[in-house]
Amino acid sequence: MNELKKLFFAAFIFIFTGNISSQISFGGQPYSFKKNLNISVNSHLINQPSQNEIKIASIERKEAYKVGILKSAELSLSKNGTWIQNLDGSKSCFLKLKSPFAIGLSLFFKSFILPEGAELFIYSENKKHIIGKFNSRSKGNNQLTHTQIVQGETLIIEYYEPLKTIGTLKVEINKIGYFFRGFEDYLEPFKTGNSNQLLNTRADFCQVDVACAPENVGWSEQIDAVIHFTYTDPNYIYVCSGSVINNTSQDCTPYILTAWHCGEPTANQNLSGYTWYWNYQKTSCQPSSNTANPSKGNQTMINGVVKATSGSGTLNNPPSSNQVAGSDFTLIELNTSIPTSYNAFFAGWDKGNSLNSSGVSIHHPDGSAKKISTYNSNLTSTSYNGGAFNAHWEVYWDPTTNGHGVTEPGSSGSPIFNQDKRIVGQLSGGSSICSNPDWYPDVYGKFSSNWTNNGTSTGAQLEPWLDPLGININNLDGTYSPCGGNSLNCIIGLYTDTINEGELIDFFGGSNSSSASWNWNLDVNGVGGVSPSTSTNQNPAAVLYSNPGSFDILLTVSSGQSTCLVDTVITVLPIDNTGLKMVNHNKLEIFPNPNNGCFSLKVKGNVNLSGSIYNQIGQKVKTFKELNQTNSTFEINMTNMDAGLYYLKLNDAPGYSYKLIISRN
Repeated sequence: MNELKKLFFAAFIFIFTGNISSQISFGGQPYSFKKNLNISVNSHLINQPSQNEIKIASIERKEAYKVGILKSAELSLSKNGTWIQNLDGSKSCFLKLKSPFAIGLSLFFKSFILPEGAELFIYSENKKHIIGKFNSRSKGNNQLTHTQIVQGETLIIEYYEPLKTIGTLKVEINKIGYFFRGFEDYLEPFKTGNSNQLLNTRADFCQVDVACAPENVGWSEQIDAVIHFTYTDPNYIYVCSGSVINNTSQDCTPYILTAWHCGEPTANQNLSGYTWYWNYQKTSCQPSSNTANPSKGNQTMINGVVKATSGSGTLNNPPSSNQVAGSDFTLIELNTSIPTSYNAFFAGWDKGNSLNSSGVSIHHPDGSAKKISTYNSNLTSTSYNGGAFNAHWEVYWDPTTNGHGVTEPGSSGSPIFNQDKRIVGQLSGGSSICSNPDWYPDVYGKFSSNWTNNGTSTGAQLEPWLDPLGININNLDGTYSPCGGNSLNCIIGLYTDTINEGELIDFFGGSNSSSASWNWNLDVNGVGGVSPSTSTNQNPAAVLYSNPGSFDILLTVSSGQSTCLVDTVITVLPIDNTGLKMVNHNKLEIFPNPNNGCFSLKVKGNVNLSGSIYNQIGQKVKTFKELNQTNSTFEINMTNMDAGLYYLKLNDAPGYSYKLIISRN
């Protein structure tokens, strides 16, 4: 079956001007580095976790992967730091913290207030990993509650205060994040010396780096959409994956899609302890190896607000043990815009139920640098661990040139993309494993279920947030910042892309120009039977399609000297001479669907299954007789038929019903 080209969407100008509080760090060098000061500072020892604590935290579950342990530490920069007077009259303060054998540390603040003009940096003992500067602007919507990871078992806080600074200094630490795994790739470039040794903890041997070709060919935008993040509970630090995602306003709203079980948040919750990492990936393909060289840099943001989640819905909520709430999704809006320097791609999505025949998932297994896994067989509906019925996709991964990508702990929340490069789900869990990658599948919450199926409130649906224009389109392509941009953009909106012969359909046009002119060709290929076949209205309504077939639609939008073209395809299904139209038969299930020509019809209740199967042009190709039984399953063989679309017509009085069958024989 040909895939539908439904949308090339861009609407409404949004020019990114930047927001100084959107970043954790503002860049620069500490005062002591610039003045080449060598200050002797005593270390404050933070109790390291016991071996038993680390052993318990190291128990692996694909759904919840611990990488760090939170340790209490009541420290004040003013009281516990080492102060010096600089030659120019300014002051500096140093606070050195050490927790033995940590691969990295992070700070959690009880309070963080800096005077105007002062600045603060945090860096590793070898001075190779520096985050900062932080200043009085590190507040407001993005109050600095904690920091990202800093390499090594020792970190140094350096505070600089110019002469005659006025204001309050109040930097108080109440917890230290002790990392024991999951960031080996990320931290390797900041170690002393040039280590080429294999890392102790890393993604498994079959995983494929996103730098590897041909696996990455055509997926560069989607790779730029995927992020790695940490979150906390009272005792631990966890990692998951997620993706930046687009909305119909195309306004660069900083939405992150991930899994509900990654922190189990609720709608309207202000997140604390979340750190988002961009571009954590290698620059060269390293199959079956992990001599890490992920991109350096501190491209991070913190926290955010939960806009919608399956945990606030009513679908399979609360879940029982080992289940997830509904389709296991969470949509988070970051507190400030994503800096353009991060090169974030706002991924497209598909909420329809069309065939997902191939694609990839991009993720951070075991917290490692970004990987890519490939599938080339149809996603099938499933229920995750006995939870919400058919709210998930099941996928089997395929071998590729450089490995056989699967998923691992830390991959949770990562997107799965279809053949049109749009998100169709997010990872809940599964059993895939490098030692037997062909045998075990993974399971992703369906994007289509995320849309409205988890509950009736806006806090349980993606629709209000990802379709703020209310145009009810099935899919949307992705974009880079500045999203709407400065050029003329246009969109076609449809309530459906499939109708019956003789039915009416409404079209909707959108543009970022308020003075645009509209020109619709509603039958580009001249199939015929379309009334009207052209229109100059922005939203042509009640267009009649009298003939069955596949119809190309072209919209031309003009404004001044600029022109924008966008096209889509609609399918008009045939009906027989009874004039009865296609309806869903809720007492019949067809599986598997899609299929290879062999499938089953399962009856729910007492249904007369006499009827026929028709091909796309309305020809009868198979007839059923005397299949009238209760709660039964019947096997159907159509392997002698060509691949394509077929329609099942049941003689189930008082009317006829159809059920779509897609044969891939």
